Amino acid sequence: MTTSSQRARVRVWDPLVRLVHWLLVAGFAANYLITEEGSAWHDWIGYGLVALIAVRLLWGFVGPWPARWRSFWPTPARLRRTLSGLPASASERARITHTPLGALMMLTLLALMLGLGVTGYMMEETVRFWGVGWVKELHEAMANAIALLVPLHVLGAVLESRKRRDNLIAGMIHGYRRTPEEPPTSS
Repeated sequence: MTTSSQRARVRVWDPLVRLVHWLLVAGFAANYLITEEGSAWHDWIGYGLVALIAVRLLWGFVGPWPARWRSFWPTPARLRRTLSGLPASASERARITHTPLGALMMLTLLALMLGLGVTGYMMEETVRFWGVGWVKELHEAMANAIALLVPLHVLGAVLESRKRRDNLIAGMIHGYRRTPEEPPTSS
């Protein structure tokens, strides 16, 4: 059995993925906790977040392999295997990017943030939806959903870090992960 210090470090998250990730964190936190709803700052931060999501969506098609959607897309088969507790296949054990549940969480958070941008635009920039109650309620519900999901996202990263003996949160700062441990061989 290899120790974590003997396992190879590989670059997983490129600078663009990490920058977008942390700017989304900062922008959401600023708009949720600091800026006033409807203020120019709130609106512009929201538009900036939508632009970042657009960049990330495009990067998922043209970026390096670990950033590409198909490298970690949470297919029904991958999700079933994970949720059923079945042993991971060799390809799943070797997966260095998101787990199926981690990918599902990431996609859910991106979709909710994009929904925030759309409903924010509807409330502030359109005559048809200005002052419409359900749009504001939907906007607030999505923001609150993100605020509830973020701690679960962090908890999932901590639990997966412990399971794989590799600090995923630090990896999202410096970009590296350790290769997965080899399963014990029977002799």
